[in-house]
Amino acid sequence: MEQILDIIKRRASVRAYLDKPLPEEVITNIMEAARHTPTARNLQELEYKVITNKALIQKASDSVAAALAEQDRPVQPKYRPSFFYSAPLLIIIAGPRDNYWVNTDAALAVQNIMLYATSIDLGSCFIGMARFIESDPKMIEELHIAGDMRIAAAVVCGYPNENPAPIEKILNVEFFT
Repeated sequence: MEQILDIIKRRASVRAYLDKPLPEEVITNIMEAARHTPTARNLQELEYKVITNKALIQKASDSVAAALAEQDRPVQPKYRPSFFYSAPLLIIIAGPRDNYWVNTDAALAVQNIMLYATSIDLGSCFIGMARFIESDPKMIEELHIAGDMRIAAAVVCGYPNENPAPIEKILNVEFFT
């Protein structure tokens, strides 16, 4: 059985996916990993928008592109045609605007999701650009994100269509004994 440290070391950001949907049981298990995420003060206020509809994922990507264009931010070609890398699963994590720790809670959830995905040989990638969806009120409404909530994080998962080369990780640590 693979140990958690081995899974952590094996996890990589995958930016190319096979056009193959994930089985419902796999998605259920991914969300089970998210459910067991620790949250500040155990408030458990995160909401998960689990999207497998290709057209809706592309619409969300187009929303990000429009927001970036409106702000005159350059769009790197490698992200097109989709900011979500054409992954079959997009999970948008929203939380209360007034929760100071919502970004931390969401990041912990994404880490649980990515580690579980790695453990079953799926690829995953944290998507910071998803927050730009908030610039599109129609998209926010379609995703059922209430006005008192905000997008705190997003992650994509799927069958990888690439094998990213390992990246050397730096450890900047100072021990006090």
